[in-house]
Amino acid sequence: MDVLDQIAAEAAPVEAEQQARIDAIENPPAPEPIIDPSYGWAQIPAMVGGMLSMAMPELQGVYHEAACMQWGTAMHAVATKHGWEAGETMSRFAPEIALAVASFPLVVPVVHAVKARKAAAAEAADRRLRGVVEPEPVQVTA
Repeated sequence: MDVLDQIAAEAAPVEAEQQARIDAIENPPAPEPIIDPSYGWAQIPAMVGGMLSMAMPELQGVYHEAACMQWGTAMHAVATKHGWEAGETMSRFAPEIALAVASFPLVVPVVHAVKARKAAAAEAADRRLRGVVEPEPVQVTA
């Protein structure tokens, strides 16, 4: 190896470090997005509201984004006091949350069926109290 190659080999790490500094100045990494910690907590009532609205459509207007964020802001204050974190809390209960979400499409039709039966029974009881005679069902035989 001649003298110039030796000098170049010795200077290479220094030049690489200098180039890395220049690159960092010219192309800085994108800043981490700032996420309001209240947003993480607001996802809880948003998810619960979405599920409840399937069973009770009249609740759809209750669990809107502003209301959920207001709850999330209040919950964030409580969470900060106790050292809780939304992501950690949600991940700790992820299997239970997944089970609730998966169960809801099975439970909602049952709730509607029970409501319909109760309403029909109440209507029949009301008719009996008013003295309305129900016609006997006709059986047709072939």
